[in-house]
Amino acid sequence: MEPKYGEWEDLPVRWLPGEAWAFIDGAWKRVDSSDVGNNGAELDKSSFEAAFGRLIALPAIAFQDRPER
Repeated sequence: MEPKYGEWEDLPVRWLPGEAWAFIDGAWKRVDSSDVGNNGAELDKSSFEAAFGRLIALPAIAFQDRPER
């Protein structure tokens, strides 16, 4: 499953249940996935890019614990 795009506390996020990353002060930082899931808004990729522009890639460790389904 591909991580979803979203907005949480006015920040760009990538999210799946159990793991979330927010772009904070120029870097991706791991954040509480439950908070993102409950309080964030899901965006499609084009809306995400329109709102936040192109961002640096997620860190290599992001979403690595998830088996492909």
